[in-house]
Amino acid sequence: MIANAQNYVDILHSEYTATPQNTFDSSSQTTGLEKVNVNLTTPIKLKNGNALLTGVVYDRVSTRLDTTESVNTQMSSVILKMGMNIKHSKKWSTTVLLLPKIATDYMGDLSKRDFQVGGIVLTKMKKTEHLSYKCGAYLNGDRFGPFLVPLFGFYYQKNKLEMDVIVPSYAKINYSIIPKVMAGINWRATVKSYNLHKGSGLRLFNDNYMHHLSNEVAANVGYEPIKGVIIRGVAGVSLGRSFKVYENDDKIDFGLSLFRFGDDRVPLNITFQNGMFYRAEVAYRVYL
Repeated sequence: MIANAQNYVDILHSEYTATPQNTFDSSSQTTGLEKVNVNLTTPIKLKNGNALLTGVVYDRVSTRLDTTESVNTQMSSVILKMGMNIKHSKKWSTTVLLLPKIATDYMGDLSKRDFQVGGIVLTKMKKTEHLSYKCGAYLNGDRFGPFLVPLFGFYYQKNKLEMDVIVPSYAKINYSIIPKVMAGINWRATVKSYNLHKGSGLRLFNDNYMHHLSNEVAANVGYEPIKGVIIRGVAGVSLGRSFKVYENDDKIDFGLSLFRFGDDRVPLNITFQNGMFYRAEVAYRVYL
């Protein structure tokens, strides 16, 4: 996103996350977990002060979904970002993004179950030179049902302190220790779903979907060896983590942020929950 008070845009952000062996519930068996995420954003500034926003997000998750599986299930998503940042005045602006997505295990031909369509609207108000407020909403047609998240937050940057918060999605607080070195803490909430194709072989789950939930609390240290290139190491713990598999027709009525209405679904698998994770991040930043 391009915030009013923010003096940079991360054009490219990539991260690799790994965990120690995770123990399944009520079992001594374990599994690894790997995540890869690459986020590319290409803003195009227009003469009237507005900006076209385009880009793509690639995400991959690899883990065993049950104790009876002998190999990892790999699920990926590709999101296309299309939208605009509209500047209403010196203080007010709005970001509108359409977010069509393919989220699947790619174990068969693509069908309508592999596609999801979402979008985000975020209005920003510049309060002072150092502070701006943000509010809006995110809506997505997930595999588990319609999902709406109201968004509220702020961005603050002064001297060595930077705070970027959007509740209930994420919070990032960073402090510049010395030139080129920064440290901080962050929190991130994850809600994703992937289609699982009908297949054969070593996989247990066929023609289902996976619903992933997680809240991550972490500390990080970043280094900028070259202006605009950010390298960051992150270590933290996941809370309320789950990778639950459901039948295709087993859905909720409506999801509103942390609440799920009409959720009487029965998971098909034994999952693992909380645990440590380690992440390496590399970003390319353009200063405005």
